[in-house]
Amino acid sequence: MKKFANFGKEIQSTISADKTITLCMLALMGFGTLMVLSTEVGETTTSAMVMVSNCLKQVIYWFLAFACVFFMSKWFSFKRFRLIQPLGFVILFVAMLLPFAFSASGGSHAWIRLPLGFTIQPAEFLKPFMILMVASAVYRTKKKQSLAKEPKKMFRFSLIAMACFFVELIAQKDLGTLSILFVTYVMCIMVLDYPSLKKFQHWFIALALVAIVAAILLFGVTDIGTQLIAKTPFSHVAVRIENMKNPFNDVYGDGYQPANSLYGIGSSNILGRGIGNSMRKYGYLTQAENDYILAVIIEETGIFGLGYIVFFYFVLIRRLFYFALQTSELTYKVTLVGIATYISMHFILNVGGVACLIPFTGVPLLFISNGGSSLFTVCLSIGLAQNCIRHIKNKEIE
Repeated sequence: MKKFANFGKEIQSTISADKTITLCMLALMGFGTLMVLSTEVGETTTSAMVMVSNCLKQVIYWFLAFACVFFMSKWFSFKRFRLIQPLGFVILFVAMLLPFAFSASGGSHAWIRLPLGFTIQPAEFLKPFMILMVASAVYRTKKKQSLAKEPKKMFRFSLIAMACFFVELIAQKDLGTLSILFVTYVMCIMVLDYPSLKKFQHWFIALALVAIVAAILLFGVTDIGTQLIAKTPFSHVAVRIENMKNPFNDVYGDGYQPANSLYGIGSSNILGRGIGNSMRKYGYLTQAENDYILAVIIEETGIFGLGYIVFFYFVLIRRLFYFALQTSELTYKVTLVGIATYISMHFILNVGGVACLIPFTGVPLLFISNGGSSLFTVCLSIGLAQNCIRHIKNKEIE
């Protein structure tokens, strides 16, 4: 019994380097599980065993998610990662090709379909991997400081990997993941204070502002950009832009999902219908437990459910940025900023897409949406953050 007690204490101390982050993770995962099970009641109209299988699936997801947190917080080190980094790149590169052997979903070839209804989305694992590649380059620079004067040489491997993954994501037509990966990668570099990077950072800020203005003019004020995209293989993106502008234009066609999302949100009457009482989950939202789960949450719990999610997301992201700003160790700073950006981007793209404030990208709401790949990768990232925070705190004690 003493051994089990000591093991329990070891797990607690390992995954709770910052208890606030652990609390936010548990609060979001618990609420997400409750809402996924509530949402999947809509599937019991076709099979009474759906709830049993889904409960079992959620238990498996929770067990594996905590295993991810424990592994990264306990055993990860940048020294080990540098040794397996090339192998990790090869494995992910090959894994990204496998979804092309399966049928597309939502216009994207992004999933590997397994027996018993399980799927794997390899692109989800790119996000923490690319954060680690940038952080690993910074870690290497500590021992070879001359690299700080040669950014191209310092980030050569990560740039090659980013280019390869960029091509694969374009081929998969997964622009949501591509956006998150690109913004996260750039933010990891923007946080560095190497003099050799200042010029790039200033130019990127200027180009980002120009791109935002151009996007507003081409897609918001006019339809020039939408018409151009409609003539490319990414015509589904043009449809989503049109749905953002007017989701009720084609309610029984391409606008079916976004329109029903807004119907669900609008019928919440601020306080919500009550958990389990959503109408939209009964076939109106075909992705109710995944990408559109926020619409069901608001319909059932109203402003309270939305406020609950926003509060814990805000505390979690704020905590990550807090430790990033506290440490002078650039490797940990890059890692924490990258994780905070990755989680923030998921939140912005999902909430904005469900509310038709931005084009829908098919990005899940982390910790909340049903799906093993997204849950495992964000838990790997939380474990990595706890690992960095523990080292930051230990350094302060020393």
